[in-house]
Amino acid sequence: MWSWGHRNVQGLAFDDQGLLWASEFGDSRADELNRIVPGEDYGWPVVEGTGGPARYTQPQLTWSTDEASPSGLAYAGGYLWMAALNGERLWRIKVADGQASDPSAYFAPEKGTPSTYGRLRTVARAPDGRLWVTTSNQDGRGTPAADDDRILLIEP
Repeated sequence: MWSWGHRNVQGLAFDDQGLLWASEFGDSRADELNRIVPGEDYGWPVVEGTGGPARYTQPQLTWSTDEASPSGLAYAGGYLWMAALNGERLWRIKVADGQASDPSAYFAPEKGTPSTYGRLRTVARAPDGRLWVTTSNQDGRGTPAADDDRILLIEP
């Protein structure tokens, strides 16, 4: 993990075209998904999320910190899969021709009800192509269940 101030790269993944992607904590307003390009300036600490001077590379996607607080990142089946700590969900993000689009949330908590699995920490592609996703509820920040923490096996 490398960081600039309070921004932290949490996950790195290469897609099937060899492009590098990074999931990043923002400082307080916006979390980001960036396609990493050598020599580009992503604007930290001047810009968090979208906007700012044209000399800065815009993130591919952004989320509020309550929807994401991204963590692990993996690529499988034409999608990036991003674990979310505070957001307590798994994001599936379409990737094509160097562009990220159409984020869909899985396991998202319904308003006023607990989430399915709580905080999701890591997502990794298993040798058989499925995804391993770990929870992170017993670190003093989540709401642990009797059988936490665990590794989930996801069919992408």
